Amino acid sequence: MLLPYMRNGELFLERIGVKEVSEDVVKEKYLEPIKALTLDLIPVEDDAQALKLLKSYGFEVSVTSKSIIDAFLKRRKGVCSICGKEGEVVENRAFIYPFERKIDSIVNERNRLAFCLEHAFKLYSAMAYLYVVPIGGKDKLKFFFEGEGRAFRRFSYLFREFWRDRSELKNGKVAVKLSLKPYHGNEAFFSVLYDFVDFLRGRRMLQEAYDIERSIRAYLVYGSGQFYGSTIVEGTRLVELTKLLATLAEKKVVKGFFDDLVIPRGKDRKKNTLEREKFFSKLLDGKFDFILLNKIFIERVKRKLRVPRYYLPWARAYFEAFGGDILNPEVFERINGLGYSLGKKVKGTNLEKYFWELFRARGFEEFMNKLVELQAKLEISMDVRPFYENEKNWKVLKAILLNGMLNAIHGGEDEGD
Repeated sequence: MLLPYMRNGELFLERIGVKEVSEDVVKEKYLEPIKALTLDLIPVEDDAQALKLLKSYGFEVSVTSKSIIDAFLKRRKGVCSICGKEGEVVENRAFIYPFERKIDSIVNERNRLAFCLEHAFKLYSAMAYLYVVPIGGKDKLKFFFEGEGRAFRRFSYLFREFWRDRSELKNGKVAVKLSLKPYHGNEAFFSVLYDFVDFLRGRRMLQEAYDIERSIRAYLVYGSGQFYGSTIVEGTRLVELTKLLATLAEKKVVKGFFDDLVIPRGKDRKKNTLEREKFFSKLLDGKFDFILLNKIFIERVKRKLRVPRYYLPWARAYFEAFGGDILNPEVFERINGLGYSLGKKVKGTNLEKYFWELFRARGFEEFMNKLVELQAKLEISMDVRPFYENEKNWKVLKAILLNGMLNAIHGGEDEGD
């Protein structure tokens, strides 16, 4: 993460015309990255203002820090952690490279990062392309992108234009307006991508995004205190996610599904959305977790809440964008259709209990026996070959079947078509 982050600093310095880092350049330009972090919406005239702003963005600035410039000018002898050269080095500070203690929560002080002046200032300048999203309490998502050449410059320009479009000055702080309300890191990044895709759609730039995103990576760091998580989203995954969201946005089915992936437990919304965060964590990795969705569906039904809306359009859009994970779309459609058909047949009868019989089945044979038993009760024939052909993934097929049944029994809309 160190070198990818620094490349953003190099890009920013190139943008403001800095060709070589020196003490004079540092003294003259050291407030510029902070201004860029705020999109130039907040005037930054001295260290006191700068440090206050950095704290508001979630930088763990020490209470003893009074001067940013002193961190660069008061150097000691050592070895640069990037280039390996011996000489004068700058000790790492949160505003130089804010992720040192975020991933590894305990770092031996003797092994702390240190940088020559050039690399320290390049890292520091990278905050100009760092993006921050509040996710409840003191927690924040920080993320940045990395890539090479013209594609990276173009992507950075597009994303920064989008970020500016979504930002406003509110109570002396820059607030980012998201269409969805996230409470965790991965779902927050998904929320950002959703609005970014909407921004691109409105400007007819989706195809350009597909072309350039392949060479881009996204780095996410989220949490607070000593508890941090991190995610890296590769370029091919960004393209797949963009295609997924483009399809869902066109059908206007994003917010309903997102809002319904909640299991109410009390007033703590972060706890109520733990399963949703887990779902989007896996989705950012290219997986659509039907088993987790089944857990959410069932918990909501137990609480007399609706089954999440638009499950079927989401699943189909996933297969269209990602091509599937362990199952292909044909198997999904057959199993989901069977589940929906069974749900319609048992709805309102004493055979609804078979949903729970199927749910409680703990082994493949027990599950199949219950399914065949239900078939006999309904006096119908059903094609169970997909279950035997995909036996090693039977738990996923079971979840898909049960989700289809739940949509038929408890869904607020016809999702069986």
